[in-house]
Amino acid sequence: MRLVSPSLVLCALALASPLAAAKGACLIQGNLYGAPFMECSEVDTANPSGAYKAQCESNVGSIQNAGGNATATVGPACPAGAGGVCENPMGQKVRTYYYARNAQMLAITQRSCESTGGTWRTP
Repeated sequence: MRLVSPSLVLCALALASPLAAAKGACLIQGNLYGAPFMECSEVDTANPSGAYKAQCESNVGSIQNAGGNATATVGPACPAGAGGVCENPMGQKVRTYYYARNAQMLAITQRSCESTGGTWRTP
């Protein structure tokens, strides 16, 4: 059985977060496939904050179903210190910040971002 790349799982979760978009950020951190991760999706459009919080927290269950553990926190903005940012993947108005990744993982994440029509930038 072939395991799905943690980068692809996390990218899919980050893309799902803005569907219930609200002004603010969804910070998700934990462990998946034995590797720690920290990602944050940030949106500018306003919707009820309760819906956004529920959408953000729903990512934890998806990560647990994949064998990991995580926490989700809604805040006003993503923290500084990201290694890379994917902007507007799949036409979604969202910025996803990736933290604590080595150069190889950032390169894989950049390719995933760009393959979905996103723009990659290094902060």
